[in-house]
Amino acid sequence: MPRPSLFHVLLVERRWDHWSTFCLQFEQVARDLARELSRPRLASVTVSRKRFHRWAKGHWYGRPWPDTAVVLEHLFEVPAADLFSPAPDFASANATPYKGGALRASVLVAERWPTSRFFMGHEAVGGWELADRQALDGTTAAVAFRAATGDGCQAHLDAGDMAALEEFLRPARRGFLIGVDDRESPQLFVVDAAIARRDRAALAGQDASALPRAHLLDDITYGLVWSLLQLDDGLLADDFALEQEQKVLETYLDLPRSAPARQIMRRLDGLTAPPAFWNREQMGEQAAAWLWFRHKADYLKAISARYADSAPLCWAFCIPESEVSRSGRYERILLLLAIALMELHGVRVDVLSRPDYSHVDAFALIPGQRAVVANLARTDEDTWAVDTVTLGPVLQEYSEALGEAREHSVMRGPDLEGRLRSAAGYLDIDWVWLVERSREMSEYGTASIVRPRSRHLTAESLDEVFAFLAFLAPDR
Repeated sequence: MPRPSLFHVLLVERRWDHWSTFCLQFEQVARDLARELSRPRLASVTVSRKRFHRWAKGHWYGRPWPDTAVVLEHLFEVPAADLFSPAPDFASANATPYKGGALRASVLVAERWPTSRFFMGHEAVGGWELADRQALDGTTAAVAFRAATGDGCQAHLDAGDMAALEEFLRPARRGFLIGVDDRESPQLFVVDAAIARRDRAALAGQDASALPRAHLLDDITYGLVWSLLQLDDGLLADDFALEQEQKVLETYLDLPRSAPARQIMRRLDGLTAPPAFWNREQMGEQAAAWLWFRHKADYLKAISARYADSAPLCWAFCIPESEVSRSGRYERILLLLAIALMELHGVRVDVLSRPDYSHVDAFALIPGQRAVVANLARTDEDTWAVDTVTLGPVLQEYSEALGEAREHSVMRGPDLEGRLRSAAGYLDIDWVWLVERSREMSEYGTASIVRPRSRHLTAESLDEVFAFLAFLAPDR
């Protein structure tokens, strides 16, 4: 499939991809040029709806009529020959480093991650739009682009105009500095503006502009940014309402049907043998809750500690091949990191690929006694529901599901590393690459790249899991 034209990319960046919006911009420039260049006929130059849609599809390569080309070149500040050429080949001698770097970054992100795009704003500041797939809500953060040079284990970020950088970092909004290394093999590096704000005085120094390779924007760091920002912004948007309703929530927690983890723990009181768990998470955006939410980490630690002296806890996931094929690698990495987090806490995880089990609700089974059932992942209601089931046929169905997961798990191997490696193979993730990146992430910490703002989120679990993966497969 041919690469999109630069015209298409710039339309999307500027949000001019509707004919009427584009025409407002185009015709204003045409009128201004008619006066400035003393060429009255330019004022009557227009682009028909049919021609615009032909160009906007991004696969028309050629050159427009001369008068139209003049207007387009002034509108986009790019030669017409480049506008209607494949976008990655764009290299204008007259382009500023910002425009060239931002364009490279925009094209690279659009090609790699369909749930993401950069769009250009005022001067050197743009936006980073992150879209959900199913469970999250989507959000946008501010971005500023700077030239970067990758050099082995580090990337050197050019702070550029310090006054402009200071202006970008001053607001308390969520933002990111994006370093663009657009040499033969373009690479992007990312750092949270809050972290850059803290160190902005040092950014002017020659040595302090160095970013460790952990900041490389790839499927790991993109997955972290993509999931955290959506969870974080969603929580912050509701923070006041949650605080106001705290007393109501406390009352709700005492009701016999509620979904929070402490209700599940309460229903497991008095057990001597560990229960077996079945999870509903099948996508990375669902599994990200285990990695970021503080209460999820507390629950996992509490349940592991409760049965530390008994047989290992068992946790099953059903992840059909169809869901694997629909998910980007960054989402599959989030799934694998969540599985590794459970294994880190002494939980044995099995992954079943059979799609006929994909609609089973989450449950904790005490064989022959009862099951605590939760529809945490798929309910359409405003509240989650947890209930206890004691019916023999239902318990048998749950027991059979767990048996299938144990018997036909895709996680096979002589040891823990082998089992996680096989899970990575099923999810089509390069294990050696994952371990190497985990080692880099563990050395510098997740919060050095992107950090939570909500009090309900933490980066501690991710730091633990990266250290765990690096320890499992040390340098050989």
